[in-house]
Parts: sequence; C-alpha cells; structure tokens
Amino acid sequence: MRCAVCTRCGKCGLYPSAPINESGIADLPRLVQREGLGAAVDIGSTTIVARVYDLATGELLHRASTFNPQRRIAADVMGRISAAMEGRLDELRDLVHGAVRDCLGGFRVREMVAVGNTTMLHLFAGASPASYATAPFKADRLFGERIEMEGAEVRLPRCAHGFFGADAVAAVRMSGMCERGGCELLADIGTNGEIALWRGDRRELTIASVAAGPAFERPGITGSQIISALADALDGGDVDMTGRVEGELPGGLTQDDVRAVQLAKAAVKAGLDTLLTKAGVKYGDVTRFSLAGGFGSGLDVAKASRIGLFARELQSVAVVCGNLAIEGAAAALFDPSFGDETDRLAHEARHVELGGDPEFSDAFIEAIGFNE
Repeated sequence: MRCAVCTRCGKCGLYPSAPINESGIADLPRLVQREGLGAAVDIGSTTIVARVYDLATGELLHRASTFNPQRRIAADVMGRISAAMEGRLDELRDLVHGAVRDCLGGFRVREMVAVGNTTMLHLFAGASPASYATAPFKADRLFGERIEMEGAEVRLPRCAHGFFGADAVAAVRMSGMCERGGCELLADIGTNGEIALWRGDRRELTIASVAAGPAFERPGITGSQIISALADALDGGDVDMTGRVEGELPGGLTQDDVRAVQLAKAAVKAGLDTLLTKAGVKYGDVTRFSLAGGFGSGLDVAKASRIGLFARELQSVAVVCGNLAIEGAAAALFDPSFGDETDRLAHEARHVELGGDPEFSDAFIEAIGFNE
C-alpha cells in the first residue's frame, strides 16, 4: 500500500527510491517538509561546493563554491593525513569549517548533509585519519553518522571503503545506475578516481579506486580543458604518442603536466579495464558509462577517448553527468530515507583492491602511451 505521504523510500516496491528522468539522472526525491533551512555540501580535496535550501518549500536560496583552504597545508590527501598525524588536525578541521561557513553565505542552517571522500570527512569531523595512513590502509570509521557544527545537525553519509567515499556513493545513487537492469559503469575522477560497476542481472555493485593525483585539478584551468588541450596537441603533432612535447602547448601546459596526465589517465583506464576483467564483463556489454564529478561537467567525451582516458568502446555509451555528489547530498537532505538507502548501498558494495594487483599493473603500463 502506498504511504499517505510518499517519500519514495522504495520499501513498498511500487515506486523507485530515485525516480529517473529522461536524461537518465535520478531526480531529487519528494521533499519531506519541515521548518528552517538546510544545506547540501560536497567537500572535495580541491573544491568545496554548497547549496542552501528552504526545507519547507525546497527552494534553492543560495549556492557557492571555493577552493579547499587545506591546500595551504598540503595539496594532496596523503599530505593532509601526514599533517593531521603531526598535530595539525584541529587546524585542518577549522579551515574546512571556515570554508563551508563562507559558502553558506551568512544563511543559518539547521540541517546539513556533507559528502566527501573518507579523508575529507575525517578532517571535517576532526577525527584522526591515522588508521589508513599505513598498510593495510583500512579506515576505522566509514561514517553514516551525525555530528554538530555551529548549531547545525550535520549528516555524514557512509563511505563504501577507505578509498571510496560518500561523495562517490552519492554519485552512484544519483546516476540511477542501480535502478536499471543493464550493465553500467561510473567513473568519478578527481585526485582519487572512484570506479563503480553495476550488474543489473545480479543486482551487484562492485567498486574500486585508483590514485589519479592532481593532474586534472589545477587552479585556473579545468580538467576538461586540460584534456581538450592535450587532445588538440596530439592531433596537431605538438605531443607525440609517448607524451614527449614537440611544440608549444596551450593553457600554459608543460612537459611535466603532460607526464602527470599520462599517469592519471593510465590509472583510470587500467582501473576500468581491470575491474571489468575481474567481473567477467566485456566493454560491449556496458550499456551506459556515467562520467561524474566537477571534472566531468564540461568534458568532451571524444577528446577524453582520444587521449586514452577510457577505452574507445565506451565512447558511444558515455554520458557526462556533472557533480552528482552534490545532487546526492541534496537528495538526502530533502528526504532522509533517501540517505538511509544510500548508506545501505555503501554497506553492500563489493570492493576490489587494485593496489599491488598484477593485472592492474600490466594494464597501467599498457595505458601509459596516448592513442594513435
């Protein structure tokens, strides 16, 4: 029987918990109305994004983004983990709290849903990330809990693994891939590249992560612009198949930048190749390939394929989805049951460890060069 007020929790089996619109992206669930303001926040290692909503009407009142000020301490995640272990945890927490507060634009919110990778959530909560600073790199806290920040109740959704954060889980949920019956891939590419494979015939979600590094996250130029510039340089002969620069590159890109992109794109492609191989899935079986994250917002799929970020077979089924993490945070803010189901998805996902895997290592070496 349908509830008197349907929150689309999916438990009755009559309605999907994340209704899919014509573009294939899950719509926000129906608003569970209450008084006050709420915020959805995506805490990235490079960029922080926030939206403020009226919880009585669902109206978007404010949106903003800023660079994560923790970059002043360390540019990458491992550097911030080291800094936290060296006594700078409170400083890192205060920096991200200040940035979130600035993004809220003076609005006083009573509820907040904040997604991010596992390290970012640890630092936001003021919790030590020491448990996965060394082998076996297993986080002792995957969240799925609530904390308080300046009078607001903050929900920190569950991460699926130490290197597959709540932001990537939110992207998986909002992509709608687990609501369809096909075989689908998702890649959320940032400093850490998260990859997910959904097999609708088995109702099984398999996840993995790769270290992409900051190659696609540079101040003043987006990841999609870097890829487009490099693809054009390859076509124009300014960069050869080995990655050697033989001419002048646009956007201030240097030989070191090209090498960094080679390592990052090789990690992503090798991760995709290895995950599918281990699952016994061929590229021709994939019915949809979702590219998520701020990285994917303006991505030219053909140019991404040109540099070898992913196999050419995926180009025809690739869909650029943008920042699904912030959409998932908003969905959990609107309807807490949506967040409960997202936490369940994180708990049930099967993680494949690629670090040290010989298949991944071989695929990585093979993917270093650029496509002809």
